[in-house]
Amino acid sequence: MAKPALDYYLHDSSSAFRLELRGHLCGETAQSVALAWQTASSIFGTRERVVDMTSITACDDDGGALLLRWHRDGVRLVANTKVSRELAESALGQRLPEPARQERFGLLRLWRSTHRPVLRHAVKIFAALLGACFTPWLQGATLKPETDAAWQEYLRGVEQDQQVRLTTTGKFLRVFEDPKRLAAVQHGQIVVVPAPGPNPRRVEGGLIHHWVGAMFLPGRKIDDVTNVTSDYDRYVDVYKPYVVRAKTLARNGANDRMTMRIVNKALVLKFALDADYAMEVHRVDESHYYGVTRTTRVQEVEKFESPEEHSTPEGQGYGNIWKMYAICRMEQRDGGVYVEMEALALSRDIPAAFRFAVDPIVRRTARNSLLVSLEQTRAAVQRRAAEHITLRTDKRRSGAF
Repeated sequence: MAKPALDYYLHDSSSAFRLELRGHLCGETAQSVALAWQTASSIFGTRERVVDMTSITACDDDGGALLLRWHRDGVRLVANTKVSRELAESALGQRLPEPARQERFGLLRLWRSTHRPVLRHAVKIFAALLGACFTPWLQGATLKPETDAAWQEYLRGVEQDQQVRLTTTGKFLRVFEDPKRLAAVQHGQIVVVPAPGPNPRRVEGGLIHHWVGAMFLPGRKIDDVTNVTSDYDRYVDVYKPYVVRAKTLARNGANDRMTMRIVNKALVLKFALDADYAMEVHRVDESHYYGVTRTTRVQEVEKFESPEEHSTPEGQGYGNIWKMYAICRMEQRDGGVYVEMEALALSRDIPAAFRFAVDPIVRRTARNSLLVSLEQTRAAVQRRAAEHITLRTDKRRSGAF
């Protein structure tokens, strides 16, 4: 039996941060959206927080607990259908405030004034026109030799910078170069910023996306983090729902190989990738660690989760991601461990006619991917630490110590 589906969309504006939910807010889906909300909380600032659950059609105890927690935290819940309102009021144990007049009647008046069949037809026409505009771009692309060469050249610069950081005292982590960023990280935030220079960087036939994220884990050690990041077979649990398949291929000292399927179900950029990765880990000393991960194979999965699912040849397809590369650096100091991740990806270029619409989506998707990955890593480290404490307590009680 298929699991109940939940889709959620983040709408980020200058005045409000809005989360739109559609489907069933139940079980693991409720936990996933709670994690996404927690991850995004670092960029809320003073803006109003809104959760629009108008399109929610089912809600279990987990979903109800999440709604109640949001309500107590001051999040405004919007439920403009009878079903969603009943679900919300059942979870909260009280009636919701009446919707704002504009929110309650604006779309409804438009709908009724034009009649439902007419409006539905207009929506279909608009969707068809939009699809026709984007069809030339979405027909696919091929990774060209000159694009791959530009990627390799850019990586050489990144690797040279890493060597400088290894040999220059006090420059191991980028986060220490910016006092404001460092202060934010020390106060528990996960900070993700673009690398210096244009981002994405346009090269012949492609785009290079380069982001840097950092966090501080007080009371933890480097081994606490590497125990999570090197446990490849459990990535499905740690990095869900984005990682749907992961397997260790080989371990050879400081060199590991793994394979993984990642899925992105964003509203516009929906894709799945099968990729193999090669990892090199380096323990510089007791206080410093870095690891390098690069893809050795990337294939797009067309029609994933359907009977017609198949992989495209390498370097072909829509070109959402052709190559990936990452450097993870850790430094033990200040009573904890600083974790810094540089994430790079090569994708196809965006034709000039679509850049005004697609550029912001691409930037936000790249940034949020790194933000969520760091948040999920932190959660897994904390979860394992709690499990270890519980295990030790149980052993003491049983007389095992």
